[in-house]
Amino acid sequence: MPLNISKIGKVLKDLNRIGDVSEFNATLPVKIEVKKEINPIRYLIKLGNREVETKSSFPLTVGKKYFAEIKEIKSKLQISNLKEIPDILEMLSKISFKNKEKTINFTKHEILNHLANSQNKLEFIFFTNMLLSFEQNIRHLIINEQKKALIQYKYTKKSVKFYAVYNHLGELEGEITQNSLTLYSPYTATLQLIQIYKDELELDVFLYKKEPKPLFNFSENLLNLKV
Repeated sequence: MPLNISKIGKVLKDLNRIGDVSEFNATLPVKIEVKKEINPIRYLIKLGNREVETKSSFPLTVGKKYFAEIKEIKSKLQISNLKEIPDILEMLSKISFKNKEKTINFTKHEILNHLANSQNKLEFIFFTNMLLSFEQNIRHLIINEQKKALIQYKYTKKSVKFYAVYNHLGELEGEITQNSLTLYSPYTATLQLIQIYKDELELDVFLYKKEPKPLFNFSENLLNLKV
């Protein structure tokens, strides 16, 4: 396989860095948390360090966190394109890795070692999921910086298929070949930002709007895990 993990890691880490470009942060998907249901269409949400009231055209779950696109129209916030933040990113945000490397690619031995030394239930469930996905030839790459990101990837004959979730870019799905990168995102702003900086990825980049799907769905409930 001509694609090695260092090249994959560089592309995916560069995407994480692009998500930090400050002038676009206002248009990229943001995280919100639903604090209270005021009535069937109005909610109190936490946005950054403040709580605001907003309307939603479909029911939201109190206590859940979502990616959303936000615009301010006539001094009122308009929230659209809400998608639940994947459990995998919420779990990742609560785990501190002893390995201080900025990019971590776990071997099966390392996963088993983490399982054996889990400090709490969350860590045990997280690495159990990772072990089960490993048995399906799905690997995990973690960007272990302040704004953590997680990437699932799987080799095919001529490419690497992947799913990634970033704090500022949201979810991505894609495929890397020796010369190209194909990316799917549900957010127009994310695709526009990558389009502007695509030359930094050192590959031919093709962008499409589509709902990404994980290669392996993490579960927070061990009873739902299947070997």
